[in-house]
Amino acid sequence: MRRWLIPVLVIVPILLAAGWLAWFSPWLAVSQVQVTVSSAPGIAGPLSADEVRAAAQVETGVPLLRVPTDEIEGRVAALPQVASATVTRAWPDTLVIDVVRRTPVALVAGTSGYDLVDATGAIIRTVPGVEEGVPVVRASGEGLTAAVAVASELPEEIRRRVVTVEASTRNDVTLILKNGAEVMWGSAEEGPFKAEVLLVLLKEVDARFYDVSAPGVPATSDTPRWSTSAGGSLRVIDRCPYPDVMPQETPCASGPLPSLPRPHFSRAARRPPVETRHPQRRRTSGAPSSSCRESRP
Repeated sequence: MRRWLIPVLVIVPILLAAGWLAWFSPWLAVSQVQVTVSSAPGIAGPLSADEVRAAAQVETGVPLLRVPTDEIEGRVAALPQVASATVTRAWPDTLVIDVVRRTPVALVAGTSGYDLVDATGAIIRTVPGVEEGVPVVRASGEGLTAAVAVASELPEEIRRRVVTVEASTRNDVTLILKNGAEVMWGSAEEGPFKAEVLLVLLKEVDARFYDVSAPGVPATSDTPRWSTSAGGSLRVIDRCPYPDVMPQETPCASGPLPSLPRPHFSRAARRPPVETRHPQRRRTSGAPSSSCRESRP
């Protein structure tokens, strides 16, 4: 007998035995399904481990290597309360399902009640009336997408004060607070910066209307949804709170000002001045600038 036949005769039976053990043996088959579900606010409703097992449809007695984990993850993730699901094998006989629940951020008013949605707009469940814990969104189209995005980024200190989030376009999101005050949020951009500025205003200024749509130049008014026809007066809190990134000719408000947080943008990303809030001063004295100096023969 040739020498190379000896290792072949030893190794091949071992591989065959290992393959049979992994793919067909009941010793490495599924005997239990372990489920872990992340926590979620009470308004999101219950989600038990038994509900997850029922959706997973795992057959016991099937060898672990033959269990279709991707299909099981898909079935569990199809539950409206589930944001993601991960299925792993725990040898020798356990299948582990880890579930991450969706976090509710708003109630969207509908024709038959209110849809509880997460930050992506996915519906977690439908409730007949308003429930505590999240604001109500009244918007449609692009306004709905922007309003949900704003609601999802609100810090808890602001979220608990908000009753309603309204929007007709993506650029006019408005927060209605529990005390009746209104906040013009604008678009969903710069959410963290706007939240910082609003928190300062809420602590420093007692007003009925707050405008943080341009967080570098926030404003307040004593009249909700301020307008000149209503006889309200708009107070610009600080017209140049960040002199290193705002135009030098921009006038500043006088008197004590709230200590506002600094924005996180560089000098290269300087914002252009807004005409209605930063009127340009005419030069009344001094030499003209080089750009407008008349040439002389």
